[in-house]
Amino acid sequence: MPTQIKARGNAWLARVTINGVEADSKIFPPGRRKGPEWMVARQWEIKRKEEILNAQKSKERTISGFALLLEWSEKYLAHVEQTMARKTFVEKKTVMKHFFSFCRDHSISGIDKITKPMLIEWLSFIRSVRGPDRANRYRKNLLAAWHWGIDAIEGFPQAYPAIQRIKPFPAESKDRYVPPEEDIIKVLRVAEGQDLVMLLAFCYTGARRGEVFRLTWEDVDFRAGRIRLADHKAGFGKRRVRWLPIHPTLADALRWWRDARPRAVDNVFMRIDNDSVMSQTFTERQKLLPVLCARAGVRFFGFHALRHKSASIVFMAGGLNAAQQLMGHYRATTTDIYVRSAGLYADNQALLDALGNSEIGMAANALFAKTPHELGTHEAYCKPKSVNS
Repeated sequence: MPTQIKARGNAWLARVTINGVEADSKIFPPGRRKGPEWMVARQWEIKRKEEILNAQKSKERTISGFALLLEWSEKYLAHVEQTMARKTFVEKKTVMKHFFSFCRDHSISGIDKITKPMLIEWLSFIRSVRGPDRANRYRKNLLAAWHWGIDAIEGFPQAYPAIQRIKPFPAESKDRYVPPEEDIIKVLRVAEGQDLVMLLAFCYTGARRGEVFRLTWEDVDFRAGRIRLADHKAGFGKRRVRWLPIHPTLADALRWWRDARPRAVDNVFMRIDNDSVMSQTFTERQKLLPVLCARAGVRFFGFHALRHKSASIVFMAGGLNAAQQLMGHYRATTTDIYVRSAGLYADNQALLDALGNSEIGMAANALFAKTPHELGTHEAYCKPKSVNS
């Protein structure tokens, strides 16, 4: 309540007290108790206290929202650094850095404050500076981070991500280089030990790089003749699993590696370049194919080119449905609707026949017809000739 004071002829002193602490005060003109002047002072007290409390709540929400943003970014980047290639980590870190700069410049204090128009503004700026391809990569990376946050961060908004409602920018598509079979064979011939087995895994499964790197021995069912591949392409960070038939040549190669590997660990492929990282799972192998391609005297191609080559081999032999099974795509294309209506289905044997009867398959079969002794001992392929970076 306003207090009468002697200053200025018994004026009224209005004070705002919160939790026993005076937060603000103001002197009003003198007058009788509960008169017009007193009522003005009283109304000021009520209104001012409400303003201060609302400001405190807003500040708390801002701090809480920004803390959630920081937690999301820090934990996601830590997850990426531990589970993905160094190149991928650097790219995602750059995206998060630019996004946080945008949030700071626009006084965005929490995830719940991020709107579709804001995201369009941010992506449009990236497009104007670095082009539509880079803007689309920023969109893809932020969407992946958002999906991860939904599952991993307590209190993270569970609503449909606003950035997912933004369509990618039109961009010119570039032809991907897919090597001829003879070049792949040359590379296989200069590979040794684990390197050769890993490349055969790519050729015979059409798997993504991460799917091969993450393989464990539980994923390889020799008795049933199948291999399990897992990805995170189902959306919202969900793990999707598919089983593929394992070709006998790949099965023989994996059995040989299981017996020849320097340490018995759960993961199929492991780092063996030095003792400090011995048996750890690969997150990248940036030097393997550049070195092998140079050694074989062929144009450089990457792991994903092997996936494309396997898909093209299976498509030519078994049609689109067989290639879709091999690639593990979640949705069928419009073309697949017509393929299905025409009855162009392929069973699992078509996958094995296509890959095994290709030039790569026949060359690989000839390579693994040799004894392990002829392929080289563990000590031989762990040394200079082997590429384990």
